[in-house]
Amino acid sequence: MRFSAVLIATVALLAVPAATAKDFAPGDLRVCGRTQCVPIMNRSVLRVLSAYYWGPRRVPRAGPVRSGAPGFELRFADGHPSGMVASAWLNRFRAYGFMCGRFERGSWYRFPARAVVEIRRLTKRLRPIPVSAPPRTC
Repeated sequence: MRFSAVLIATVALLAVPAATAKDFAPGDLRVCGRTQCVPIMNRSVLRVLSAYYWGPRRVPRAGPVRSGAPGFELRFADGHPSGMVASAWLNRFRAYGFMCGRFERGSWYRFPARAVVEIRRLTKRLRPIPVSAPPRTC
């Protein structure tokens, strides 16, 4: 019985860092236009994006975004792009293969409203990237 309790406690302690390892810290995710990037520093928005990227809830699909529409890439701190936020309202997201199975190549998803507001604010001075075919992933 004692061994079981120790085993359960050990597994619980090991699971905590794994669960928090996918939380974005300020600057871990950047929004990028054609020539420059701006770090996302708002902690509440980063919590929303962590749940959106890695969470257990199903991500709602959205209609397609037309080719040439304005968009901005979301990039991890190492510069690797995670996907694109696009449309005239910046309320659609297309993943670039960082979470195959959760997001499908070429599909557009609704972007969380709280994140839309922050992305619009951060991109006011950035030049958008026109939407084109998604890169090869998965």
